[in-house]
Amino acid sequence: MIKNSLNTIPDNAVLYFDNDWCAQCYGETNVVKDFTQIVGDVVPFYEINVNEKPELAQKFEVWSAPSIVLIKNGKKVDQFSKFLDFNQFKTLFNYYFSSLKSKEVKEHAR
Repeated sequence: MIKNSLNTIPDNAVLYFDNDWCAQCYGETNVVKDFTQIVGDVVPFYEINVNEKPELAQKFEVWSAPSIVLIKNGKKVDQFSKFLDFNQFKTLFNYYFSSLKSKEVKEHAR
């Protein structure tokens, strides 16, 4: 489940920045939602509309949508400002968060 409210930055999280008028965001949102169904209990996902939360976009240096920011151990470890398909997203998640994952996530293939 993608969370829409971000009051404090968790130690580990995926921040998905989008906006209402971005066609590419529509496609990325589907990928993020599908992936969240698999790993959302391991690492929380947050959807952040850049028009509604420009201060968060500025804080994480998000200049375009869609953008995905990965937070690990309380620090921004990477950011992607382009469309990622499911397998690309899975590869990035495995790289940064493999030590946190359950067996089900490691074995999931699409």
